[in-house]
Amino acid sequence: MKLSDKIKQLRNSANLTQPELAQAAGIEQSYLSKLENDKGSPSFEVISKLAAALNTDAMAIIEALDAIYVKENLAHIPEIAAKATEIRIAKKQKEKSGFIKAAVMIVFGLAFVLLGSAKTVFSEYTYEYYSKGVLKKGESLHQFSKGLNFDIDKSAKQYEQRRINNKSRIDERLILINEYKGQEFIENIPEGRRIYRLENKTDSTHHYNDFIVVLGMVLLISGGFMMSYVYKYKD
Repeated sequence: MKLSDKIKQLRNSANLTQPELAQAAGIEQSYLSKLENDKGSPSFEVISKLAAALNTDAMAIIEALDAIYVKENLAHIPEIAAKATEIRIAKKQKEKSGFIKAAVMIVFGLAFVLLGSAKTVFSEYTYEYYSKGVLKKGESLHQFSKGLNFDIDKSAKQYEQRRINNKSRIDERLILINEYKGQEFIENIPEGRRIYRLENKTDSTHHYNDFIVVLGMVLLISGGFMMSYVYKYKD
């Protein structure tokens, strides 16, 4: 929009005639007519007087004009040149911020897609680990094993004694976790330690990894659109 069009628009919105606006602004009606017909180059003082008469601000009028028009027709006015520089710097900062935000969205989007696809955040399986009882300090990991075990039983009689002693110590635990800890793992507890052995593996019904992939795709697409938008409208 040109300055002439903006002045005419504001005057019509205020229901003022050219003579009325010229009188309110303290300028000649003939000069106002030239301005509205794009035949004059006003000073910042004149623009300020017109703005005051129209109950607005001079810079508000300038900011509503086409940037190329301001650069080609009003940049010689010191106040407008300074404002144009300020606006240009702010726009550059906004563009830079937009590029950074878009880049962050793309990076996180790609990371989410890769993590979700690799299923490294949420396991697709539920693992059942079983522990038969608590092992005392110094006891073998095979203390609760069934049958004769020559690692700890030197004879059938010793095995029978172990079996009888274990009856009163049975304290079964079954835990369900989404993390694979191998065929067996040891957990230290105040009473001693437990050895958990893998009993079963089942498919999980959750879709967390799918959600992460979808979220990643949304971030990738949004970041791409933002990047192209900022690039398209940058100076």
